[in-house]
Amino acid sequence: MLRDIDINNKLRKLKNTSRSKEDDLFDEAKRILAQDLFSEKKILNNLKQYNNLFELIDEEDVPSEHIFNISEIKKIAIDYRLKFIDSQFFKADIPYEAILKIKHLNTNYHKNIKGFKILAPISAFKDEKLTKGSILFAPTNYGNYYLVHNWGSSFKWHRKIVSLPLKNFENLFITVLLYTLIVTLVIPTPLITLDSEATYWSGYRAAAFMHLLIFHMGVTAYITFTLGKNLSATAWNHYKDFG
Repeated sequence: MLRDIDINNKLRKLKNTSRSKEDDLFDEAKRILAQDLFSEKKILNNLKQYNNLFELIDEEDVPSEHIFNISEIKKIAIDYRLKFIDSQFFKADIPYEAILKIKHLNTNYHKNIKGFKILAPISAFKDEKLTKGSILFAPTNYGNYYLVHNWGSSFKWHRKIVSLPLKNFENLFITVLLYTLIVTLVIPTPLITLDSEATYWSGYRAAAFMHLLIFHMGVTAYITFTLGKNLSATAWNHYKDFG
C-alpha cells in the first residue's frame, strides 16, 4: 500500500542516512570557530555578532535530532517542490502550539529568537486556508536550523514523482525527450509521410521526432515562463520564483 508522505519524517530519515564523518567534522569545526569568535579577548571586536546570539538557538541547549543543516533542508525542498523562506511570507495560520514552543524557547533560554523560516508548499504562502504539511525552523548559532514545530496533513505518495520534471533543467529536458519519443512511436506511419512504401522504422519517423522535440521544447518553455513554473533547484528559497 502506498502511504502519504510526512515531510518531517523524510527530513529526519535523510539526516540519519546522509550524514558522513566529514559532515560531523565540518560541524565541529564550525563550533570551534564560533566559540573562538566570542572568546573574552575578541568579544568587544565582535559585539554586533555577540548581540545577535540572543536571537539564535544555541545548539548546545537543544536536542541534536531537531537540528538540520541547510543541505538537508534544500534536498527535501527540491525533491518535493517546497519553499524554504522567511515566515513573514506565510499566509496560512501558524498554529498556537508553534507559538507556545517559541515562547518556551525564549523563556527557558533567555532568548528573543528571530529569523524564523518555514518549509512548505508555495500555496501555503498564498492561501490562508491551506492545511498541507509545513515545518517551522529557527536559526542556530552554528548556521543550522532547529525544527520548532511541524503541522498540517501529509502529502500524497506521488508528490515526489510529479515534482521530478520541474526539479532541474536536466529532468525537464529528459521528460520532454521521453514524452516526444512516446508520441513519435505511437503515431501511425501514414500520418508521418505520404510515401506508401515507407516502413515503420524510417528516416521519416526520425525527422518527425526531431520536429516534435523542437515543438515540445518551445511549448514547455512558453508554459514554464508564462505560468511562472520555474525549476525547484533554482527557486526553492525564493518567494516569487515558482507557482
